[in-house]
Amino acid sequence: MAVELKDLYAQIKPTYGVKLHTHSCFGRSIGWIHTAEGPDFAPLLHGDELIFNSGLHYTSDKWLKDFIDVLVRARAGGLIVSLHDGKEYPQEIIDYCNQIKFPLFSASRHTPYIDIVRMFSEILLRNEQRDTNLTAALKNAIYYPQNEEVYLSHFESNGFFRDMEYVVVVLSCHTYDTENGNETLEEIEKRLHYMLRSGIIYKEKGRLIILIAGARRAQVENEVRKLCSRDDNIYAGIGPIVKGVWDIHLSYEKAYTAYQLTKTAIPTNILHYDELGVYKILADGKDSLLYKAFVEETLGSLLEYDRQKGTDYVDILEAYFDHECSTLGTSQALYCHKNTLSYKLNKIKDILGYDILANENRTKIMLSFYIMRLGTP
Repeated sequence: MAVELKDLYAQIKPTYGVKLHTHSCFGRSIGWIHTAEGPDFAPLLHGDELIFNSGLHYTSDKWLKDFIDVLVRARAGGLIVSLHDGKEYPQEIIDYCNQIKFPLFSASRHTPYIDIVRMFSEILLRNEQRDTNLTAALKNAIYYPQNEEVYLSHFESNGFFRDMEYVVVVLSCHTYDTENGNETLEEIEKRLHYMLRSGIIYKEKGRLIILIAGARRAQVENEVRKLCSRDDNIYAGIGPIVKGVWDIHLSYEKAYTAYQLTKTAIPTNILHYDELGVYKILADGKDSLLYKAFVEETLGSLLEYDRQKGTDYVDILEAYFDHECSTLGTSQALYCHKNTLSYKLNKIKDILGYDILANENRTKIMLSFYIMRLGTP
């Protein structure tokens, strides 16, 4: 729904003489417009509004700074003040707005605010309808890819052409869910929306579904990786590149597979599908009954022994394989004596009834641990 503030400014600047006084619009996106004459109006704001002010109460620079501070706390997207003839913003106010990255504009007292508001409203409503149509189109491309008539025309009329390259990212940060929503997820959505330009983002079950199209793919992927590296509570799965709108659903499915594995099998909060290795086969071809039977056949006797005796032989065997079947490396990792570990490994071999270092058995044991990490048995 939001529109980039710099795009709105570009449309009114030549006609209405509105002037930007800060270095830039600071990547702000505007969700709506609002008229506010003073700080008392701030509780009415929902965030990301562009604020129009008549300037009637601008009697001192302190009043203006206090007003700006209130708007910043209310997460407003920018401020336009109508300045009377001869009045200018002091440099201290402009410097302050640059410091806090708050866009500050001026207009003359002859500027027809009503016309600007009407134009902005039309732009915002058109943009909202466009976003609604594109979100519906993306959902149809993901869940009903065979019905191209319900999504292809919306894509192509908005620059998402049938033969472009696409990538889907699934991202969440449920740790920050509250009764009033998830502000962290909303901020991530705004940040990526501004960066995407050619892309679509929508929320589904507390997750962001992000479609990246064309050349900005690497830039957005890098931004997602930065977000995840800075915050362990953000989880993301990145799908492979697909060529054509008909295969967007494949990138989504594989992105979701990678996303799910960050929460189960693989101890990281971001995964690209191409990094999954053997999990590509196990996760995409998941058959819970077959997998359960395979684990039971390979490790069932050891699992049952642990359940009955309260031992931890399965964990020891997993650590042994995680350390390339090195007795020394495993003993150091488990903080136990090498001889003690050797005794336990021999006990494990007796319980299982086969040589755990034979090539075929090693493969079966490793696959069983991969399956168990998926949470299947």
